Amino acid sequence: MGNDIYHSEINLGRKALGGIGRSVTALCSSSIKEDTPHYQKGVETGYALGLAGYAVITGGGPGLMEAINKGTQQAGGKSVGICMKFPGIFIQNEYIDPQYNITLTNMAARKQLFWDISTAFVALPGGYGTLDEVTECMTLMQMGIIKRRPIILQDAEFWSPLTSWLRKVLLTEYKVIKDDDLSYVHLSASPEESVEIIKKSI
Repeated sequence: MGNDIYHSEINLGRKALGGIGRSVTALCSSSIKEDTPHYQKGVETGYALGLAGYAVITGGGPGLMEAINKGTQQAGGKSVGICMKFPGIFIQNEYIDPQYNITLTNMAARKQLFWDISTAFVALPGGYGTLDEVTECMTLMQMGIIKRRPIILQDAEFWSPLTSWLRKVLLTEYKVIKDDDLSYVHLSASPEESVEIIKKSI
């Protein structure tokens, strides 16, 4: 039953998004409030990506996902939401283009669509869910399961401790990853820098 739902939802997403062209998935928090600088930076990120011609994909929820979808629409870009519906819980933001508003019930299917469709990934501040998505994306690229593409960690203050730990502990001290495993991971200080990294990397 679970596999049937997974495959049917993958097919649903691919059919809906098959023609969107170059796209960037934003991995980020659903908890950050509208009256914060981080939310405004999310709006600016969606705007910059949309203005650069990328369809922008989020998880369709509130917080930074909403901010990014909002900015994308303000730029006239394609604003995509791959939303999750859990028993008794369904929250989606109002800034998703109707034709790109996809609702799923299988989390693995949503992740697979992120990995399949995206030209690049931009990660903004977030909690466990964001860390899970970022590290899974890194792992799948390391293992060659998905094609290597830019993973941009935007907000150097937030992400620098992670990248420092990856280099100092995993790479140098324990030697459990290789330098090449970090070649597709980039730190960015601004939405504009993220766009430039994507343009240079693909």
